[in-house]
Amino acid sequence: MPTEFAATALLFLLLSGAAPAAAQAPAKVLVFDLELVDTSREPSDPDHAGRLERVTALLRDGLKDGGYEVTGVRDSAVATEVPASLYRCNGCELDLGRRAGADIVVTGFIHKISTLILNMQIIMRRTGDGEVIAVANADIRGDNERSWRRGVDWLLRHRLLAAPPSDR
Repeated sequence: MPTEFAATALLFLLLSGAAPAAAQAPAKVLVFDLELVDTSREPSDPDHAGRLERVTALLRDGLKDGGYEVTGVRDSAVATEVPASLYRCNGCELDLGRRAGADIVVTGFIHKISTLILNMQIIMRRTGDGEVIAVANADIRGDNERSWRRGVDWLLRHRLLAAPPSDR
């Protein structure tokens, strides 16, 4: 009799939708360092390298807070294989992501047109089929820490994490 009751209760839970859903593991994301593409013909800013590191860390932290399992490329198994520029590597990030065990790769760059006009682009792609999950673009004003951070933060909130992780 107790077995009959348990089976009936389980059937009721399944049919009513009250049974707990199976926990889904978060997607494994490999985040490559953001790059600077400078076509401004202005003198280079010595803080650009440090600023790129800081906004890349902001991107990684934001994706982690958004429900992803995040690894920075420098902490991955493929760290020594990353070319100097992904911007021109013709999709090599997908192969690197697969070998690092990632489900998704994230790349991006900041295009400096002038000290006032910059464009930021961040792309998320599935490693299995190369499908683009998100392309996030923002024009930012000002070649400074504040505008770069605000650009990454805005793209995270309004483009990259606008849907829950299970829907991505």
